[in-house]
Amino acid sequence: MAADIVWSVFPLLLVLLIVAVIWTAARMKTVQASETFLPPENQTVPEYTGPFAFFRRHFNGDYSLGRSYWINTFLVSLFAPALGLMLLPWLGANLPARYGSAAFLAITALGIAAWTWAVAGTWASANKHVQRGGKSGWATAAKVMIVIGVVRTFVDISTITPILKEHTRVASGAQLGPDTVLEVRADGRSILLSGGINDGSADQLDKALQRAPSVATVVLSSNGGWIREGMMLADVIRKRGLDTYVEGVCQSACTIAFLAGKDRAAAPSAKLGFHASRSIGSGERKPTPAETEQLRAIYRHAGLPTPFISRAIETPHDRMWFPSHEELLASGVFTRRSLGGETASLSTAIRSRDELEKEFKKTEVFSLLAQRYPADFQNLMNAAWSKLQQGATDAEVAGAARDSLMAIFPRFLPLGSDETLISFQALIAEQLAALRKRDYRACAELLFPSSQPMIIAGNLPPELVAKEMRFITTLLREADPARGIKPTQKEVERVAKTAISGMTAEQLSVFTDPTARQKASPEITCDAAIKFISGLGSIPSAERGRAIRVLYSGAN
Repeated sequence: MAADIVWSVFPLLLVLLIVAVIWTAARMKTVQASETFLPPENQTVPEYTGPFAFFRRHFNGDYSLGRSYWINTFLVSLFAPALGLMLLPWLGANLPARYGSAAFLAITALGIAAWTWAVAGTWASANKHVQRGGKSGWATAAKVMIVIGVVRTFVDISTITPILKEHTRVASGAQLGPDTVLEVRADGRSILLSGGINDGSADQLDKALQRAPSVATVVLSSNGGWIREGMMLADVIRKRGLDTYVEGVCQSACTIAFLAGKDRAAAPSAKLGFHASRSIGSGERKPTPAETEQLRAIYRHAGLPTPFISRAIETPHDRMWFPSHEELLASGVFTRRSLGGETASLSTAIRSRDELEKEFKKTEVFSLLAQRYPADFQNLMNAAWSKLQQGATDAEVAGAARDSLMAIFPRFLPLGSDETLISFQALIAEQLAALRKRDYRACAELLFPSSQPMIIAGNLPPELVAKEMRFITTLLREADPARGIKPTQKEVERVAKTAISGMTAEQLSVFTDPTARQKASPEITCDAAIKFISGLGSIPSAERGRAIRVLYSGAN
């Protein structure tokens, strides 16, 4: 804002300076021609030589009052700040933040020093003005203006004190976020960049990638940092043709790096946050048009549509806009939808089987399984640990555990109460409907698990995930062998016939034939699963619990 004002009034200031120079030059010529302005015989004006002669002569007050006030002080007071305001945007854009802040402080200090030199010299010249034959009124007027200027300067300094403090912190090495941490994942195909987008982050990433040439994906987890560094990270990612991925949160300057990915996706629960930029020391003021245009150009270069860019940069810098995944896909921020678990974060963080067991036992259902059915829990751990030792992705580790759980799950279903079995059928119907809206692949995966990497829970609404955990926990607690039955084949066929009665021939084929299911589209498989579950739901509630028990007992 200040720079814009300076540029707008610059022509007027230049005209005023020219007028002042002409007037002062004419005045000086008049003074030289008049004997009344010659110094007394017992006074001499010192001779000044050397490169600093001009500065010494002014400081000692040996220039005329007109020149000292209108040229030397006027020039410093108006054009030195203007020069600083013109230089600072360039310094901020081309230097690390700490150097840009150091330059700001240096320019500010030099400006204050120059102003002090200028007014001190003018004050000294005012003291000598009468001795040189000038009128005392002009000397007094000059001093009054200097005093007013000093008061105003102190007010200005007190106003910008918060700005100076923030620049001092940054110049001392302070960053907007925690230290940048880089970690190559266990699979060797991805690297996690977490912490702040700080000075040197791009250089750190570049060096880490040189040591890990097999990395193809940069996983970003950051609340942001410097825009300049975000752009430099984007250059590193773009030049190497890497993909970008988000598992948790990536916001502010982090999104600039994310948009450089060749393939861009995020886990179902991940968030990307956008807002306006903020310069160091700007406080609560709005960004300048130049700052806004810089961010607009970055997002425009990434190919984002104008409405999306406008929404992003119109969000105040002290707030955050988190678009939905549908909005991110539609705007081109994402190149595809992810079902989650694509990287090996668990395999990287967990070093032993004991650690893995502790991690699983944090979930109540696995803790209960370990207590009541330790052999089943150990089998589940064997499957998950085997995958983890291979450096598998989170989806593969979770998938192995889920496959083991689902393999034993039908064994417990017939042992639950009728109410629990009916609740299970309703839960599955809710989950399938929710997954169908999100992704057909996840919907098909719920009833027909495959080796496809994904985390089902990550694609479900949180309330359905919690409901599922409560259901399985309840089932494990109430499982009673006394409820077990041995249905006849006719009973099983009768229930199955009712459940599949609403299916089309294609859906029936997909539901009953694994080979046909592999060839079918996820949409058809999803619809077949939904038809089967809704078919169970059509059985009268008084008979439904027994019917579900028959199906799962028959499967055993």
